[in-house]
Amino acid sequence: MKKILAIVMVIGALGATATAQEISPYSQYKINEGVSVEVKKIKRVEKYGWDNFEVTYRLKNNTNYDLFKVDLTLYLVDKNDRQVGIVEVHDFKVPKNSDAEYHFVDLHSPYVNEKYDKIIVVKNNLEIMLESPEAIGIAKIDCEPTFSSK
Repeated sequence: MKKILAIVMVIGALGATATAQEISPYSQYKINEGVSVEVKKIKRVEKYGWDNFEVTYRLKNNTNYDLFKVDLTLYLVDKNDRQVGIVEVHDFKVPKNSDAEYHFVDLHSPYVNEKYDKIIVVKNNLEIMLESPEAIGIAKIDCEPTFSSK
């Protein structure tokens, strides 16, 4: 049974690798450009007995790919242009050609009491779903830092 499971996992990994190789660097660039993020608000909330950050943001996926995972970093910057905090946001299963508002709670954040004037949003990684008749795979795109602020 263990051998069968190992064989199935190897075949699945090879299928995903073969599928992922079909994405050219230019296609990766276009996918990265087609995904945009806008932070609507970030607020302090008390849940589970401690302070947390709740982030509300709009995520636009203007590509023909379903996003399996989106990794974002939000830098909290004060009026003197110093970083006073950081929030890591992860979202899963974002449909292709979508424009939706999402919520993320950064549990037990040490930065909830910091005063900040702007938020710098950086896309870190995108993982996209690739479907072909042979296999379903996930390709990871390391994003070049693109900054947007609120």
